[in-house]
Order: sequence, then structure tokens, then C-alpha cells
Amino acid sequence: MKLGVLLPHTKLYGGVKRFLELGNIFVEKGHEFYVFTPDGTPPDWFPYRGKMALFADLPKVELDALWTTTPSDLPMLLQSSARHKIFYHVRIKENLSEIMKHSEIELFACSSNVYRHDLKKFGREAFLAVGGVTVRNYQPKEDYQVKNRPFVVMGYGRLAESVKGTRYVVSACERLYRRGYNIKLLLFDTHTSDKMRQKYEKFKCSCPYEFVLDHPFERNSELFNRADCFVSAENPKYSGWNNTVAEAMACGLPIISTKAGTADLLIDGFTGIRSARWVFCFAKHIARLYDDEPLRRKLGTEARKHIKDYDWERVADKILKHLG
Repeated sequence: MKLGVLLPHTKLYGGVKRFLELGNIFVEKGHEFYVFTPDGTPPDWFPYRGKMALFADLPKVELDALWTTTPSDLPMLLQSSARHKIFYHVRIKENLSEIMKHSEIELFACSSNVYRHDLKKFGREAFLAVGGVTVRNYQPKEDYQVKNRPFVVMGYGRLAESVKGTRYVVSACERLYRRGYNIKLLLFDTHTSDKMRQKYEKFKCSCPYEFVLDHPFERNSELFNRADCFVSAENPKYSGWNNTVAEAMACGLPIISTKAGTADLLIDGFTGIRSARWVFCFAKHIARLYDDEPLRRKLGTEARKHIKDYDWERVADKILKHLG
């Protein structure tokens, strides 16, 4: 089959990475995959093995299926001759009123919470394409002991997007450090705009920390395995699927997270710890993991097992079967 997706760019964002990873698996399975962008620029951070094309090239390519996650792409989606015209819903708060006017547009949901939202609000039953992460690209953590070194708390450092909740994780670590905990904060992100660069330059933290920028994607396991736990404080009102939590789980890290994008992933007390979006809650849960090595090992081990159910390989097979 010939498959394609409309993307605004190929920078490192979760919604972009989703299709680059899926695209590679589709190619491995013998299909053609096209990424259409305004300028046709391939990603410089990911070994994408499909084809790049311009938006202007879309009428020239006969596709079996075409995806977008951006409502403003609706005119291009409708004009396409693709047999399956698909809106992949990944951001809950987006206005889908125009999308829902067109019954010929198929609806995919990236998570169970998005599926339930669309069913309740629009009466539309989406195809559940829940995932994912390519688990084979991540090495599991082996050592859960913390001896003669700081306890490393990892978080997503996308400071320019307040919905990611980085400030909650920072404040929780600062609070514990003031109370005498031997804590170190590990944040990571990739430059994608001048606004982000300015935020990083102004960042300050009153506990020991390291902010890793532009770490090679193919070496993410090394970065995640430097941590003792991963904390996600995303706003549950916005996230459909939590990519960073999925990656941390693939590395066997114990997780502390809000409900944001984790409805399918986090089983409280089994694959992670569910937290309310309050600094004192995150601090309490981090302190619990700090003091309990067996719990860290249990949560990390079960997280790695559970995330295999949402491997992109399985999602790709499910999608291909649906497309016929």
C-alpha cells in the first residue's frame, strides 16, 4: 500500500515522531510511506526511511491512506484521492467541529481517553490506534540501587509549553532538597525555536540539576537510564498520549505521572504512581520512591512489560489490518 501523512514540519515533537516511527515500520513491512510537509525537509534527528514530499506534490501521489493530526489540513485531506482519509486525534482540546461535518473522514484515537472523549462529545466511535513506542530501541534499566550518589529525578524540560508541567517537577525537587534529600534533577529537551532557547537560558533551579539539550535521539536509553525515576506533570486536559512516559517505561523506569496521556499506560501501584497535579503530591511520591528500592524495581519492571502491548509494531499491524 501507499500511505502518507501531512505534517507541519519534521522537528522533534511527539506528533511528528509518531508518524516517523510508524512510517519506518510500514516501510519494513513492504509498504511505501510519504511524509508531506510545506518544504519537504527530512528530519535531522531521526533515521527516517520513508519518502519526503511537498504539500504541492500531494495530487501527484495516489495513496491508499492519508493521515493528519492538524484540523487546518482538512482542505488538503478532502482534496486527496486517498481511499482512507484519516484524522488521527492526538490533542484533546483541539476544535474538531469542521472535521466532524465530514462523514468521509475516518477518526483514529491515539488513546482510550481520546476515544471516550470523541464518543461522548461527538457521538463518533474512533478506531483505537493506541501507542506507541518502538520498545526494541530502548534498553531496560538493570540497577535500581542508589549508593553514595544523588537520587536522580528525570522530567521533560519543555519550558516553553506550560502544559508539560516542568515547573511542578522542578519545585518538587527543590522542596525535597531543602528538606535534606540527596536529590538531583535531570531535565531534557531539544531546541526547536528561539522562544525555547530563551527559556533555557533563563532557567534556574535551587537544587542540583543537569539540563541536557539536543541529546541524540538514538541514544535516549543512555539518558533515561541515568535516572532513578521519571516524573510527568502534564495537564490532563490537553494530552492524549504521553510519549515521554512511554519512553521511560520502555527503559524500565518507575513512573510518577498525572492522568495526562497515561490512561492506557499507568496502572496505579503496578506500572507507576498516579499523582494529582500539585507540587506537594509529586514531592510525596518522589520521597516514597527515594526510600523504597524494591518498589522502584517492581514498578520499573512491570512498566517495561506493560509498554510492550503498545509497541509501534503491534499498532502498525492493527492499522494495516484495518485499512485492508
